Amino acid sequence: MQEQLVVGVGAVFTTSRKRPIIVAVITTVLFLVIVPKDVRSFADPDYIREYLIGIVITTILWLLFLVVAVRNWRVVLRRPAELRLTSTGITVRRDGRELTAAWTAVGQIRIDGDERRPWVVAWLDPALSPDDVPVPRRSDGAYKLFPVAHGQPMKRRMAQLKELRGAITGYGRRYLDGGF
Repeated sequence: MQEQLVVGVGAVFTTSRKRPIIVAVITTVLFLVIVPKDVRSFADPDYIREYLIGIVITTILWLLFLVVAVRNWRVVLRRPAELRLTSTGITVRRDGRELTAAWTAVGQIRIDGDERRPWVVAWLDPALSPDDVPVPRRSDGAYKLFPVAHGQPMKRRMAQLKELRGAITGYGRRYLDGGF
């Protein structure tokens, strides 16, 4: 995630795909390297008895690399999200859709979620149709506006949290602490 301060525009936060690209490529290559080459040998009971532990470990690693590769490719292939905070309001851009809301339409805003995958969440004015909001809505009515440094190192995530908290407080004049 990057923050850019532009005169008259406010604070702009965008998602970054550098690390997910690297992880996706490496785990895809590792996945392809350890794919079993000769499946016919698995039909031989002597082969299975002799190499059972190796087969189990290889299968676990193969599945692990597959899961990590798929998760990271999903991040890479998704369009970047953008959160823009100005003195007049908040703008969220995701998947080609955009919503601009004045601060008066934002009931509460905070950083919430899991410590490793925090989100900027906000309770918006009920007059806004959920179809107009380009982000998912939680069961408590809050909208998940922006993923905070997902897939980034802890040091970068903490810096991003600090920058976001400062920008929300500075531009929105409000911030409900969510425990971060």
